[in-house]
Amino acid sequence: MSLSSRTVTASERWWVRWEPLSKPAERWLHLLILVAVAVFVGVALYLEPSPKGLGTHQQLGIPPCTLHFLTGRPCPSCGLTTSVSAIFHGYWALAWRANPFGFLVSAVVLGFGLNSLVALFTTRTLRIHPDRAIYLTLALLGIWLVHGLIRMLLW
Repeated sequence: MSLSSRTVTASERWWVRWEPLSKPAERWLHLLILVAVAVFVGVALYLEPSPKGLGTHQQLGIPPCTLHFLTGRPCPSCGLTTSVSAIFHGYWALAWRANPFGFLVSAVVLGFGLNSLVALFTTRTLRIHPDRAIYLTLALLGIWLVHGLIRMLLW
């Protein structure tokens, strides 16, 4: 039977659905996700966003971006730490100027945290169909890389 002639069942058509936690270990996973989100937010609040739009990560002892150092042009990730930190400090314009993808990263991380918080209290969780999650991840990765290429060429 070829893939094109295969009948897709209703259970395979879903993108997102609420499901009960299937294993007790999933509660621990959601607790771990909540801890990771708290660390993410804590680090974002700890860092002082650089008004230059990049370099905030250097406050953590991480060296400057090699690509930016060698070429003077930003890589796709340049300014992402600054953007996220600026978002949590309420500097929206700086966050957008540093790297617009900081808004997406922050929203996704907070979404994971909210889902985990709900899962811990209700024992139900939001699940994205694995195939759809792969497509969504690849699409976002592609958009991020195209955005980075445009930034690199027009900087």
